[in-house]
Amino acid sequence: MKTQSKQSGNVFRVFVLVTFCMLLLACAAREPGMVRDLKMLPQDAAEFVTDEQTLLISEDGQMEMYQDFLMKFYSPWHRNNPKFDAEQVFWGLNRFKSRTIYGENNLPLPDGWLAEMKRTSDIDNYPSMHLRAITTSNASMRVLPTHRPLFYNPSQPGEGFPFDYLQNSLVPAGTPVLITHMSQDNQWVLAETDYAAGWMRWTEIATVDQDFMQIYENGSLAGFTVDETSVLTDKGMFLFEGRVGMSLPLKSETVLSAFYDVFAPVRDKNGDAHLVTVRIGKDKMSVMPFQPTQNKMASLLNAMMGQKYGWGGLYENRDCSALLKDLFSGFGIFLPRNSRQQAQAGYFIPMQGISAQAKMDLISEHGRPWLTILYMPGHVMLYIGHDAVLDEPVIYHSMWGLRTWRPFSANHGRWIIGRTVITSLQPGKEMRDIARPEGLLLERITGMVLVAY
Repeated sequence: MKTQSKQSGNVFRVFVLVTFCMLLLACAAREPGMVRDLKMLPQDAAEFVTDEQTLLISEDGQMEMYQDFLMKFYSPWHRNNPKFDAEQVFWGLNRFKSRTIYGENNLPLPDGWLAEMKRTSDIDNYPSMHLRAITTSNASMRVLPTHRPLFYNPSQPGEGFPFDYLQNSLVPAGTPVLITHMSQDNQWVLAETDYAAGWMRWTEIATVDQDFMQIYENGSLAGFTVDETSVLTDKGMFLFEGRVGMSLPLKSETVLSAFYDVFAPVRDKNGDAHLVTVRIGKDKMSVMPFQPTQNKMASLLNAMMGQKYGWGGLYENRDCSALLKDLFSGFGIFLPRNSRQQAQAGYFIPMQGISAQAKMDLISEHGRPWLTILYMPGHVMLYIGHDAVLDEPVIYHSMWGLRTWRPFSANHGRWIIGRTVITSLQPGKEMRDIARPEGLLLERITGMVLVAY
């Protein structure tokens, strides 16, 4: 019995040693944040341009989509009632009741924390306001009226920082909103865009009047074509940072000038909005809608390439759905904010229940590069073409990480990429510890969406 027990123990030790060696081999020379795709595929969208001149969308088709974009962009100013009911705006109070929730110190939040949030939210009096307004900074829209984070168990892969479940979305400066409610402490207001509702700081928005709205709505829009553009007054005072996906009304354009004069909203001491004229270089902004060529698409993709992953717009970065929403906005194409809704924003082709090779064949045959969103639950990617070396479709996306196998654990680990990249549909497939099949994006893709067709 002792000999048999010893042999069993030796077998177990060998198993542990082999497992450890495999993990060591898998990780020994691995560069943090890298997979083979990022070295084999150019991280330059221009490399995938196959036609520099042909329009991806007809002029008539684009103008029809742009009119829809304008209607939705300005719609918060033309509502008589809130678009979102109490169940939709206060969903977090019920969702988090059944979970152990954690704060910024990675410790469970006190038992009375949610009750205090409910009291501050003043839900019994919703809606209590109806004020037309505009964002005057790049403002975070929150699920509850607090700037503090809420995490699920930080010890679990894919939880903890940066996944603050109170971060709903970033709303760019210059976005029309409707204020429908105020927190009991008067610090926060519930505001609606067309695509989302949530709590925003009073100090980041300003109310508008009819004169303001008339000027703001009647001019052409110009959109930013690069990120990190300081928007300054004529006296050099910083207002906010321009970014891809943000649009401002055009005041004037001189053909020979290198600049656009556009209107920017500012907040006065009483919380009212006023317009000031700011000057933006034509190398940083274009009149909307942008010409829908592969070249223009590629330049916008490159403007956001390599940006750190930003859950819900955290730190003014982008997650997967924000990336695509911001990309298409300049072309006058309105996309919803979250990935599930984006999967319904065009002609959907299902791909559930077919093999990985069949999925790639379907994408190559029916997908339109630059205009096709690939969808899997929780993630969206833009199909931009085919790589001849890999002989596979190529995608552009903002990704957090890949699921990895962890010995002696029922939960997956994560190999963090954490930024906007160009990859194949199987980034990380060379890794020994990638979880299979669920660690490969291709295996989890359930459909594709033709945004324009």
